[in-house]
Amino acid sequence: MENEILVDMGGLVAAVRKLLGVGARFGAITCLDLGDGFEVIYHFELQDSPAPLGHVKVRIGKGEALPSISGVYLCAALSENEMRDHFGIEMEGLALDFHKRFLRSKDSPESELLKPAPYEPTPPERLPVRCGDACPAGIDIPRYVRLVGDGRVAEALAVIRQALPFPGILGRVCFAPCEANCRQARQDTPIAIRMLKRFAYDHAAYDEGVPSRQTGKRVAIIGSGPAGLTAAYYLARMGHGVTIYEALPEAGGMMRVGIPSYRLPRAVLDREIDMIRRMGVDILTSNRIASLDTLFEEGYQAVLVATGAHVGIKMGVEGEDHHRVMDCIDFLRDVNLGGRVEPGEAVAIIGGGNAAIDAARSALRLGASDVMMYYRRTRAEMPADACEIEEALKEVVKIRFLAAPTRVLTRDDTIQLESICMRLGPPDASGRPRPEPVEDSEFTVDVSAVIAAIGQHPEFSQEFGIRLGRGNVILAHPETMATSRDAVFAAGDAVLGPASVVEAVRTGKQAASSIDKYLGGTGILAVDEIEVRDLTARDTFIDRWTNESIRVEMPSLPVGERLRGFGEVELGLSEEEARAEGRRCWRCDLEE
Repeated sequence: MENEILVDMGGLVAAVRKLLGVGARFGAITCLDLGDGFEVIYHFELQDSPAPLGHVKVRIGKGEALPSISGVYLCAALSENEMRDHFGIEMEGLALDFHKRFLRSKDSPESELLKPAPYEPTPPERLPVRCGDACPAGIDIPRYVRLVGDGRVAEALAVIRQALPFPGILGRVCFAPCEANCRQARQDTPIAIRMLKRFAYDHAAYDEGVPSRQTGKRVAIIGSGPAGLTAAYYLARMGHGVTIYEALPEAGGMMRVGIPSYRLPRAVLDREIDMIRRMGVDILTSNRIASLDTLFEEGYQAVLVATGAHVGIKMGVEGEDHHRVMDCIDFLRDVNLGGRVEPGEAVAIIGGGNAAIDAARSALRLGASDVMMYYRRTRAEMPADACEIEEALKEVVKIRFLAAPTRVLTRDDTIQLESICMRLGPPDASGRPRPEPVEDSEFTVDVSAVIAAIGQHPEFSQEFGIRLGRGNVILAHPETMATSRDAVFAAGDAVLGPASVVEAVRTGKQAASSIDKYLGGTGILAVDEIEVRDLTARDTFIDRWTNESIRVEMPSLPVGERLRGFGEVELGLSEEEARAEGRRCWRCDLEE
């Protein structure tokens, strides 16, 4: 509404006096019952003009007394008496008080005249929203954000769990495409959606019941990463028997061996996986599957391949077979599984993705004093999340841009990394500027270890008998996740190549739906229906213009404490911080 003046009860009469001073004419009062309170709007016009001058708006709680403006505009007493009779609002200082008889007839004082039907706020129509559209898992983001802002954290967690089995994990490691699509991102203050997801998980409990319905159908899942665990969660809820086969000694896939514990604490990961086990899912670790035929012979009616991408890509340079040259995936796996890893004092990291950042920050925690990343493009082209780059820089990881390795020179147990300077040329197939070597710009540095983090790909046994595509990924239908082999589906990095946890969750949900249909079900994912009373669009309007849009900062460990070990860096939001951040949301799903 144009020309609104928002006041509290203490400032109401003063605001009205100012309008009187400029010759405003009182028109009418609008009152809305919002459930937990009232919103009252006083409408004014200029004396000699039909143009609106101002609308004074005040919000009061149920049971509070509203100051009367009849001492300023006597004619307002009629509207205020009617508002009191109609809504039960107590008025303070009425110039003319009809003692709750204003709406009764003169001849029959005990009989009320017909009144309008009481105002009953109804949930506004939900609209498509940018943050929700950007979420691969399909979470109802604005709903859980405003529930956190309203202090209803358990309901917020329930909303998240309707679309996502692992809020504790995604609340820590999701790269949050939703935030980039938030309308407030234009002012560099998007809602801290990921942080609020973590807050809901950390401060509320969710009782995941054991499915009572059993179909008698059995599904084998190869891989216990985010895609496999997600599919197992939904298939178990649908009543199917699910067994997960994991080649590693512990469950979790790349969440276990690829993400350091300073980002994803093992207690959180274990708690989320234990929830899957409590639903009746068997997880068999140290159990590598070489042939799908053996699974069908054991009586499984469907198989899901969700093995992840655990094989690093070689740099393709001379000398990279030296034992002090490590593959990033192998390095992180050894670190995360508690192996003895000693990268030495000076470590070179080759690459600019999230895995390269994780390797660099892990090397610091293992005692390295000089960690340098080499990336062949500029920071603008780095595929790593911007926030992860910033955290690495805080920890004094150094980055040399426009440099690429050419060979590794070795002598006994010492190595030198030879690199060449690059410049950016025309865009390549990825759309990024193509790095081109600068002639005669080679340079060498002495290092204790080189960690190559230039990419990874899946690896499968030929006995699987399924078609593969470029990058050794499984060719699967983009919607059904069905492969070239009957009754075999695929999900996660096995199909996508190296991707994010939330993208793997999306494909796991798709695969679960398709497998259920294949086994004779409806394909409708089983989720708990929850009753959530939404705030109204009117609340949105008030909040939008009265809140200062300052994004909350995630508290974190001081740098000196971080590098003493692998303790979690992010400390989580306080209740006050989370509620304030939730209230910043513009509720775009309620009004556009």
